[in-house]
Amino acid sequence: MRTRKLLILSVSAMWLLSIMGLLAGEANGKQPTVSSLPVTIQSIRESDSFFYVQGEYPEFETAGTDFNQEIAALVSDKINSFKKESMDNWKSRLDTIPAGKPAPENPEQPFVFLASWQSAQLNTQYLSLVIKIYYFSGGAHGNEEIHAFNYDMLQRKKIRMDDFFESSPEALKKISKISAEDITGQLQSQGWKENDSLKEMVNQGTAPVFENFKNFNFDSQSLIIYFQRYQVAPGAAGSIIVRIAKVALEQNLLQSDYLR
Repeated sequence: MRTRKLLILSVSAMWLLSIMGLLAGEANGKQPTVSSLPVTIQSIRESDSFFYVQGEYPEFETAGTDFNQEIAALVSDKINSFKKESMDNWKSRLDTIPAGKPAPENPEQPFVFLASWQSAQLNTQYLSLVIKIYYFSGGAHGNEEIHAFNYDMLQRKKIRMDDFFESSPEALKKISKISAEDITGQLQSQGWKENDSLKEMVNQGTAPVFENFKNFNFDSQSLIIYFQRYQVAPGAAGSIIVRIAKVALEQNLLQSDYLR
């Protein structure tokens, strides 16, 4: 198998931030305005008869090294996992070929891995962005994942959901209820019929535990929560995004210093 060299290109191009989007994107598909924060775009390209890999992610010169390393490690680890899963699936497929029948040397099409990113805000106070990954490693269809990152530039630390709200356990219960209602409405508008199985998926995926809400972004006017594919609905629904406006949070007595 011929393998081209994996290239990792560092391109200092802050203006590229304005056109980088999620593969599926949010409903409006718009990239927020970006400040003059120094950013390097790390670009990964690989193509051969087995794999097609393309991805981009940001590196922030003024953020902590640990934060940048966490983003880079996520993409690298996901690529490695994708390759292993793809090869395992390919070998399993070859094992099903009847004896005496010639086995193909390569798959009909390369296995695909794509990674992109989008920011909710990037400024001297906060970094809030999401990495979205799509991959096809064999089987009936591809898969997708969303991974959110939030960073306090002044405090030099990551921001988690339990940092975001005052009285976080009580706040989480309210966020859970708001999310469940919003997701149910989204699914119904898409033609999904509410049955016991769907209701159970929504309730489990939005249960008031921090793990369910670890993927979120925010800007000055809203909290954006990302739910993974299969987390709150069948795979055909894809990943689901819930955007809660600041005014809706305040109406539910939910306060956050990060939204001030």
